[in-house]
Amino acid sequence: MKLFTERRSPSATMLVGFSIILAVALLQVSVFGGIFGMGEYPGGTLKAVFRISEPNSDAPAREYTIKVEPTGDSYDVTEKVSSPGRDREDVSTAFGASGGASAGGSRYDEGGSPSMDLSPLSTIDDRNIELKPNDRILLPDGGRLVTQEKDNIAGVDVVMGTFTHSNYPNQRARMAFADRETRDLLLFPSFFELLEDGGVETRIELIEFNYQS
Repeated sequence: MKLFTERRSPSATMLVGFSIILAVALLQVSVFGGIFGMGEYPGGTLKAVFRISEPNSDAPAREYTIKVEPTGDSYDVTEKVSSPGRDREDVSTAFGASGGASAGGSRYDEGGSPSMDLSPLSTIDDRNIELKPNDRILLPDGGRLVTQEKDNIAGVDVVMGTFTHSNYPNQRARMAFADRETRDLLLFPSFFELLEDGGVETRIELIEFNYQS
């Protein structure tokens, strides 16, 4: 893959091309895979745009865009993080200890509550579990997923669900599950909310999706 970097202004838009699989600690994204999911990229052109926000804070919402475009026998992969009101040096595309919080420009406090462990959800893909509305799925290590209604997010058909973990009684996650092929294309779920004590700490929502094989 071609690697390039483009900086436009001292404000908050960065374009970074990369060929690595991103590990996003905020969402324990190893559950959801990397840019190309857990398998091999199936080919074609992809554009996905996510809005990232913390409703309980004053921070403005950010947008994360990923594009994959074929060029001969390889692909150009570009990432764009738009974070209004933040200086360029405060917007990071290095998904380190702060994970998605760093990418979106949100804060990471090591002294705060640990984020819920989402790793039990990997069982869904590992065992090819078909998700249907109004179902209850017991997962390893104290995880449980309760699915609700069907919905459509940015043109993607999904099943909504609520995930809980016995080790995190004050947290729960609301999320949307697309079909397996679409999930493998997305760095984040189509919709994700991390709630703590009833309040929404983090929200990530797919606002644009286009894939052509």
